[in-house]
Amino acid sequence: MTHLKTLVFKRKSLLIFLFCYLGFATEMIAQQQTVRGKVTDEKSLPLDGASVKVSGSRTGVTTDASGNFTIKAAKGQVLVISYIGMADEQVTVGDNTNISVVLKDQGGTNLNDVVVVGYGTQAKKDLTGSIGVVSQSKMQDQATVGIGQNLQGKLAGVQIIQNDGTPYAGTQIRIRGTGSFGASSNPLIVIDGMITNDGLSNLNPNDVENITVLKDAASAAIYGSRGANGVVIITTKKGNFESPMKVNLSSYAGIDQIRYKIPTLTAKQYAVQVNDYYGAANLPVPFTQEEIDSYGKGTNWVDEITQSGFKQNYALSIYGGTKNNAYAITANYFDGKGVIKNTDFKRGNVKISNDTRILPNLKLGISLNVNYGVSNNTDWGQAIDRALIFPPTEPVYDANGDYSAAIHNGEPVTMLNPLIAVNLWTYKQTWKKLLGTTYLEWDILKDLKFKTSFNAEYYGWNQDHFIPSYTFGPKGLIGDHPIAELYEDQNENINYEFDNILTYTKRINNVHNITVMAGYTYQQTNGSNLSASRNDFLNNDPNMQVIDAGNSNIRNGGSKYSWAIQSYLGRINYGYKDKYLLSASLREDQTSRISKDNRTGLFPGASAGWVISKERFFENVRVVNNLKLRASWGILGNQDIGIYPYQTTLNSTGLYYPFGSGGEGATYTGVGPTSLGNPNIRWEKTTTYGAGLEASFLNNRLNFIADYYKRNTSDILVRVPLLATSGVNNAPYQNAGSVSNTGIELTLSYADQIGKSFKYDVSVNWTHNKNIVTKVPSPIINNFSQTIEGQSINEWYGYVQQGIFQNQDEISKASTQPNASPGDIRFKDLNNDGVIDANDRTFLGMAVAPDNFGGNISLSYKGFDLVTSFYGQLGALRSIDQVGFAITRGGEQTSAWMYNQRWTGEGTSNYVPRVVAGDPNDNYRRSTFWLRSSDFFRLQNLQIGYDFAGMLGSSASNVIHKLRFYVAAQNLFCINSYPGWDPEQSINGGYPMPRSFYAGFNIQF
Repeated sequence: MTHLKTLVFKRKSLLIFLFCYLGFATEMIAQQQTVRGKVTDEKSLPLDGASVKVSGSRTGVTTDASGNFTIKAAKGQVLVISYIGMADEQVTVGDNTNISVVLKDQGGTNLNDVVVVGYGTQAKKDLTGSIGVVSQSKMQDQATVGIGQNLQGKLAGVQIIQNDGTPYAGTQIRIRGTGSFGASSNPLIVIDGMITNDGLSNLNPNDVENITVLKDAASAAIYGSRGANGVVIITTKKGNFESPMKVNLSSYAGIDQIRYKIPTLTAKQYAVQVNDYYGAANLPVPFTQEEIDSYGKGTNWVDEITQSGFKQNYALSIYGGTKNNAYAITANYFDGKGVIKNTDFKRGNVKISNDTRILPNLKLGISLNVNYGVSNNTDWGQAIDRALIFPPTEPVYDANGDYSAAIHNGEPVTMLNPLIAVNLWTYKQTWKKLLGTTYLEWDILKDLKFKTSFNAEYYGWNQDHFIPSYTFGPKGLIGDHPIAELYEDQNENINYEFDNILTYTKRINNVHNITVMAGYTYQQTNGSNLSASRNDFLNNDPNMQVIDAGNSNIRNGGSKYSWAIQSYLGRINYGYKDKYLLSASLREDQTSRISKDNRTGLFPGASAGWVISKERFFENVRVVNNLKLRASWGILGNQDIGIYPYQTTLNSTGLYYPFGSGGEGATYTGVGPTSLGNPNIRWEKTTTYGAGLEASFLNNRLNFIADYYKRNTSDILVRVPLLATSGVNNAPYQNAGSVSNTGIELTLSYADQIGKSFKYDVSVNWTHNKNIVTKVPSPIINNFSQTIEGQSINEWYGYVQQGIFQNQDEISKASTQPNASPGDIRFKDLNNDGVIDANDRTFLGMAVAPDNFGGNISLSYKGFDLVTSFYGQLGALRSIDQVGFAITRGGEQTSAWMYNQRWTGEGTSNYVPRVVAGDPNDNYRRSTFWLRSSDFFRLQNLQIGYDFAGMLGSSASNVIHKLRFYVAAQNLFCINSYPGWDPEQSINGGYPMPRSFYAGFNIQF
């Protein structure tokens, strides 16, 4: 009965809501009146074809040749007047039903738009720094899983790298190159004024109003010690005062497919290659010719672990406001199943915000954003690696119905069946995040405003990793796992921020524009983590997968951390006659991450602009509508260097000391240093110089932006190695490195319309960045790369391949390579000493692309719309480890790409060597053999939609303002020559990047 009463109550509530809503809509229709007006430009010339719409409805008209219009609207409704090349204007309908509207030049430059900058806003026309903006109009109605996808290819100087293809995949953001090899190179993320520790990963894309990227030091200097890698500012949607209620409902469903599958060998090809592998070393071959002839395609292990993925997304938003109150409520649910079996992700978001005018000059605002996500995973990294090398001659299951074991030379080997990692190994991860902001804004005087805000962020991340007990192979091998294991991790982070900002804005005699800002901020983060593991569980029952159910190998650990930063900041913007512009800022930071003697830092920034097009001598230049020169300078810091790098850390685990002698001696737990601190370390410091040119042509339809910058990072933290006799594992940090990034950024866009119905907007951008290490105390050596003075960070380092030895005569005439035979790689003798050794290694190319490009095309015709975007990169190399590493395993190699190119006799290949057991020539040492171009051009998004609202009757169109359906594709194609899953993503164990097909709808009431 309780459930029945609840259901009846819900139905009654729904009916009441519908009646109230319909009554409200009917009343609005009844109050409509005829509004007449005229639209002109700043020279009083009429604008033919200007759009006049009732905000929040489908009601709209266009002006005639005289600029006149007539429209039905109710008192209190807002008319939005727009025209290509002009800034939009809004007029609230009142008692006067005859209005005149003057539109100002704007076009694609959006010069009058207000841009969110650090701790304030500024008109775009007054900007003197290098700032990129992606507005809501460029993101709305698009099917995206994460915020990073909204930035891909849209801004010059901003590189968005897709980490992998998992349903919960995030993105890596690099602004104007990689600035450090000691600290993090990630930009600062600010959401609604809150400097967040969690970044963009858990934010609902539907909540985003616009994204601002502060690229140069003059713009980012207001963030001081945390702005060295650029700043990404996210502004979420809010309600507006005196705005009718809007209800938006949207949903999409999509299918994911692997865009490119790495081809693997058939069973017959595999058997042939294994015999070649052993035969080349004069060892017995494992397969008879009869067995080889009997094999067909065999098992394709990549197909066995993959599937078609599926995504679905639902979003609801309600916005509106009265004279003294503005509100917004949004909710989102996402559910995605990945292209690797048993990988999925679910995310829910709810956001509530409210702004209230307590007094005419006093406003209070509060918002709360709650996010929860659950990821169920397998050990997909292990599964992918095994799927590329597991023998295709083996069936999925053996004769007993168990997972098969790998066999070589008639003997089982230690190699995990890929389906064990996919079906049995589990990782469950949960994310919990609360982001709350509240502020009080007081207009003390007409031109003086004070805003105080308190922001808090809670972030929790938990993971359970369970490996069950099983026996699917000979005892002692990897298919035999008799004891279950459970690993648990829990992490919490609480971050709160207190900001106080005083702003004075004054325009004097319509000539001088002055904005002065001063502020104080304090931020503190407290975090903790716990980990525990046990073995020997009674069974694999999911209800028993808790730490207490384990009986052996009991381990646990945990830690806590805390850090804080307080800052004093100020900025002044000055404009004279809107053509001579100056901006200067200064921030003082004090952080607990650095010792008391060095923890205070000053970070200045300054920029200037000259609007040449406003000079008298430029008045008669009709073809150029706007021309502005910019120059900037600033010093920034990077405090993302760890929490206490200046302190020595101690450890007592496993350190025991005997005291006394003979049988009477006792053993005590001791303490010893694990890493040495350095109280003299300082911030990493970045100094940037920049110059820019902005130009608009053809009535602001054609826009061009060019930027040049020089970004020098010094005092990079480097661990200088200690002698092994010191007894300390980790050397202290020293400010001993520096890096230079020099770049050029170009953006070109064109927006126009043909007739009254067809509109288009095209933009392209290109970025070139040169990264050079200018100082490092000693080479930082990784497996296949080095960081050294004069080269880029982590540049590839190794031998140079000069083809394949085709015969013994070539070997005799070449520099000495011990144990070389026909079919082996010939390496270049770089120092011409006649011997191939470690002295013949050199730098082979860049790991990070110096050139990046992107673009967008938007078309609309009546109810139709089409949006497409692309991006790519040029000039870098990427290792083929995932495709080719198995070749070093000899007979276990199943890459068809390698098989088809390998040397099998004179003249058959000059790239891939023979397969031979033991690899006597060390063919697979790190060399150019492993490197391939990572250049690519990706069509990231293609979306076509149609709004059926124009086909509705007049009554329905006053209630339903948008009824849009669309289809879309993401990652539709990627032009490249790289033989792996994708040239962009990480290599080893990388999750395949999917191609996605969507269908969805957007409805607005």
